[in-house]
Amino acid sequence: MTDLDPVEYGLKSDTPTVWRELQIKNLQIDQPKRSVVAYITTDRVDEEGEVVVPEGIDFSRFKKTGTVFYNHDYAQPCGVCTSIQHADNGIIATTQFPERPEGYDGRWQPDEVFAMFASDPPIVKAFSIGFAYIQVRQPNQKDFKRYGTEDIRRIVSKSRILEYSVAPLPMNEDALAIRVAKQLKKTGNVADLCFCSQASCETPESVNCRQAGEEAEQASTTQPERSNQVSNQKDTTMSEDIRKKMMVDLKPDMTLADLVAALESEEKDEAAEVREEVAEEVASASIKMEKEDEDEKKAKSVAAELYKLTKKHAEEGRRRVAASTPVVTAPAFKGKLKHLNDAETAYGLGQFYLSAMGNKSAQQWISDRYGAKAHSEGNNSLGGFLVPEELDQAIIDLRAEFGKFRANTRVLNMSRDSLLINRRAGGLTAYSVGEGASVTESDNTFDQVNLVAKKFGVLTRYSRELAEDAIVNLGDYISGEIAYAFANKEDEAGFNGDGTSTYGGIVGLDNAIGSAGVRDGGAGWANIDIEDLTATVGLAPEYVFTRSTPKWYMSTQFYHSVVLDILASAGGNTPATLAAGVTQRQLFGYEVVLCDVIAKADANNTTYAYFGALDLGCTMGDRRPTEVAVSEDRYFESDQIGVRGTTRFDIVAHDVGDSSNAGAVVKLATTS
Repeated sequence: MTDLDPVEYGLKSDTPTVWRELQIKNLQIDQPKRSVVAYITTDRVDEEGEVVVPEGIDFSRFKKTGTVFYNHDYAQPCGVCTSIQHADNGIIATTQFPERPEGYDGRWQPDEVFAMFASDPPIVKAFSIGFAYIQVRQPNQKDFKRYGTEDIRRIVSKSRILEYSVAPLPMNEDALAIRVAKQLKKTGNVADLCFCSQASCETPESVNCRQAGEEAEQASTTQPERSNQVSNQKDTTMSEDIRKKMMVDLKPDMTLADLVAALESEEKDEAAEVREEVAEEVASASIKMEKEDEDEKKAKSVAAELYKLTKKHAEEGRRRVAASTPVVTAPAFKGKLKHLNDAETAYGLGQFYLSAMGNKSAQQWISDRYGAKAHSEGNNSLGGFLVPEELDQAIIDLRAEFGKFRANTRVLNMSRDSLLINRRAGGLTAYSVGEGASVTESDNTFDQVNLVAKKFGVLTRYSRELAEDAIVNLGDYISGEIAYAFANKEDEAGFNGDGTSTYGGIVGLDNAIGSAGVRDGGAGWANIDIEDLTATVGLAPEYVFTRSTPKWYMSTQFYHSVVLDILASAGGNTPATLAAGVTQRQLFGYEVVLCDVIAKADANNTTYAYFGALDLGCTMGDRRPTEVAVSEDRYFESDQIGVRGTTRFDIVAHDVGDSSNAGAVVKLATTS
């Protein structure tokens, strides 16, 4: 088999394609119609141990063109496929070699190729198909038994014919066609058909022609001059050898006209016989395929029942194991937690921290409750232990509760240190087109958001007495402190990051928002009025309001010292409303999110507030769960235990505008 370029057929460059050559032992050649009917592929095992399953071959695309080439040379088209269909053990195709067009001079490839088929014996009787692999599998015992050999390397269960060619070199000698059935042309006399005089013969090297030449030479010694009587005798008498080759019942008194009529009748009979045989083979193949479909359905049904039975037994087994396994729970707790929502989670985290110190009882409890793997993911001396997923979610929830940036932006889990996210940077543009003018081209543009995990850590301490006496409080305290520290760093990096090592190289909103998205509030808080607030909202593009829910982000100090003062001065308030205060933190109908990493005091060149959709303008990536390490040596002198927590995340502000267009988040600032 030979490689075939898939790109020439509109396929992907990595699609495996080959040529598969087949020798045809029997041919059906129709000389009047200049056609050859043969199997172009079979399910026989070829020389490379490959079987191409005929039922899985798709030739629908090939039928649209049907061009047949000589030896896969696309500069030498020689025929056209007029019929192709599945048979019992292969594919049968009819190849027609068109006659030379009237007035055409020069070499005519169809004449040469068809002559090689029609010669006696045939010079060429092989076809080669070019096909693409669609589905390939390894052979099994059923295949070895079906094909009678174990020398099978692969089974091509699904493929697609790209083209087929007349090929002089065979690949599979066991491929069979229907049969040989050569016919005479309807025009011309007997001398034009290979048992003629040498002058008018088109194939002087054929067996019939040589025999006729020898007979003519022998006749010339006894009858040097041919008369009409001799010519008529040649028309009415033929040798027994020719009688066998002509496929008709020759009679001594048969004339040329009778011979042509007999040949036409024989041709019709053979055509009807071929159609009947093909129809029988197609019907047989259909029955076989229907039976295989039924067997396949039965096998799938049995497999489904087996799966249900296995699943049922597995569930029963799990129930029996669960019934015999004691349930590991946390003891009752009546106190009040500071950070976490439930005592059971706090107890689990407390046990985890103790287990990280090497407490055998705590390690066993963690293993019983969260699985044997829970305390094996890490090493305290090499960096720490990964908090079990069920417990780490509580820390993440606290980070989202404490931190305003994580709670409002898009957060993605990172399976590796770097994560690329495709982003649409620009779309198509429509232009006005004048009469007779060409249309201006425009393109969609895309870029990528690159998240690279940065490592952040927090170090805290707690008393040994707390570890020994109050496991629940231990878990609540340490988890809350770690979560708050990480949440605060996320807010600082997301809002104020300047790209330095302080923020892990993260550039936050304050330094990323383009100048087109900045409202200058003048010099100091005293100069900010309601027009500055409404103008800030007016900077946001339309998609912020249609694709998300925009919010305000500002410090508690700015909200109470400036915003509420502006709202109170706007009028419409009564002593009762002023006494009751604000029930919902909103400004112009948009929620106000208080975040204390944003400016708390009046200063020059400071951002006071942000407005927009963080989930559209920024993305946060989480690389891994919280990792915890414990040390009894760090605070030895004070009889305290040190706990270090680490995490890895990144924040990218990617759609926050530039100097020309505002982005998903805008800001109110003072620039003087």
